[in-house]
Amino acid sequence: MMNNDRTKIGTFDLLGMFWRAFFIQASWSFERMQALGFAYALEPVIRKLYPNNDAYEARLSLHLEYFNTQPYLASFILGACARLEQDRASGLNPSADTSGLKSALMASLGALGDSFFWGALKPLCAAIAVAALLGGVWWAPFLYLVLYNIWHVGLRAGVLYWGFQSSGNPVLLLSRFNFPRMARRFKAITLSVVGGVLGALFFHRPELRPAASSALITAISGFSLSLALVAVLRRGGSPVKLMLGLAGVCLLLAYSGVV
Repeated sequence: MMNNDRTKIGTFDLLGMFWRAFFIQASWSFERMQALGFAYALEPVIRKLYPNNDAYEARLSLHLEYFNTQPYLASFILGACARLEQDRASGLNPSADTSGLKSALMASLGALGDSFFWGALKPLCAAIAVAALLGGVWWAPFLYLVLYNIWHVGLRAGVLYWGFQSSGNPVLLLSRFNFPRMARRFKAITLSVVGGVLGALFFHRPELRPAASSALITAISGFSLSLALVAVLRRGGSPVKLMLGLAGVCLLLAYSGVV
């Protein structure tokens, strides 16, 4: 992919876009939302492909149109637009339509990204960090940052590359990164971790220090119970019956003085 031809986008061009994509939300407009950040990320590529100032300004102005999607998956559209601009500049596809591509992808990728990153990945990393904090790990907040950023930075790089390689084909994106399936698995793991955390809270002081040596056993028991409940639900179990059963067990334990 390394090529000195001005109509070819190389590895360093993609790395430059990847870095600039982190600033896609640095400037917002109620009228055009993330358009300025998107154009900023794509600008070095436009400059390389169109050295003529008039052509450069004309192409860059097209990317100042309305744009709004999940900021991490915006990298996929960014890579796809770079590929279309390359094909247009080289004459391979003179009628390449970046506006149509962005309009077709930004809404669906916005919903997909929100469900995965905000609804699955971030809660999972937070639950793991809380569980570590209850276990006495003082650097649990840093653990959260490491876990979350490894995933989100890695995926941003991956979807940028695949956006460029596929020219924005969403089927290839989902075949490479099955976000709905990963989201379901992450949510199930999160619920299991939270179950263990809630089970261990009874044995902790307000300052989150263990108050009993059995806290670890209780946390493991809660985690195991959560996994069992998830397994029952996956086999078609009734959520209502499970909730009523858990409520009955908790009342029985409370009135018997166990908890």
